[in-house]
Amino acid sequence: SCLGDREKDVMLKFAKELEGELKRRGANVIMTRKGDTAEGLNERVDLANSENALLFISLHGNALPDGKDPNANCGTSIYYYYNQAKPLADEILKEMTSQLGMKNDRVRQQSFAVVRNTNAPSILIEIGYMINPSDNAKMITKEFQKQTAKAIADGVENFIKN
Repeated sequence: SCLGDREKDVMLKFAKELEGELKRRGANVIMTRKGDTAEGLNERVDLANSENALLFISLHGNALPDGKDPNANCGTSIYYYYNQAKPLADEILKEMTSQLGMKNDRVRQQSFAVVRNTNAPSILIEIGYMINPSDNAKMITKEFQKQTAKAIADGVENFIKN
């Protein structure tokens, strides 16, 4: 990131917060990693499919190609591949942007392996741009990580209720 943080470390903190929030609400959560390990894309998909996951959520910090202005892009975006996952993406983005004050960087359809090859409705959340100083500064705080977990869990609940 622009502040020297590693995406894998920051996203694991978000994932652990989300795991706790979802478990408090009664969900059975399966983590693709719990520590500083590298799980391949196929292994993540295989785990979700073998456990018959009802939803699959992948957390990331966005980046930009070299030479792009790091201040030009900011906010939260969510990717899906199959139309069945779009309502989940919409609900979560609505909650994240309203609760966190993040810019709506849109829901987009994209053929990423973890959203294309899973059996469950699957999304990839780009919480913010790790290359953007403002987004990055928020993303490394414990309070923002907790608020993000709540917003994502609220979006999941809205999706399930509807």
